[in-house]
Amino acid sequence: MKGISTIIASILLLIITIGLAGTAYIFISNLLTGSISKTISVLDVSCYPLPSDNTRSNITIILTNDGTVNIADSDLIVMVDGVVKSQQFDFGAPIYPHSTAVATSKDDYTSNAVHTVSVSSPSNSIRVTRSC
Repeated sequence: MKGISTIIASILLLIITIGLAGTAYIFISNLLTGSISKTISVLDVSCYPLPSDNTRSNITIILTNDGTVNIADSDLIVMVDGVVKSQQFDFGAPIYPHSTAVATSKDDYTSNAVHTVSVSSPSNSIRVTRSC
């Protein structure tokens, strides 16, 4: 009788240990997945002169969603030269995982100047400097 209770106790401890390890694994994997689910990469930032005025240009941003969740326009913050210009860029939300989106500014910027463009998602931020 004493030998059976020792075996049952060992089995119960093993089951509890496996259950705790499984719970910890699920918690940690959800924690890591949530923080990298809306990751972006900026493929290119380009400047195109306006046909009507060579001293002004539009900025075009090409980015890709490297994460695992759709990204809405409201998830992205676009800054040009340190000023928030998110409303000036429409990426055609949602941006699906592993797909590319293109947005051209609705506002125009000075040609023959250096512009710093920053795009931030909930997971990361990328800064690109371009001479237009």
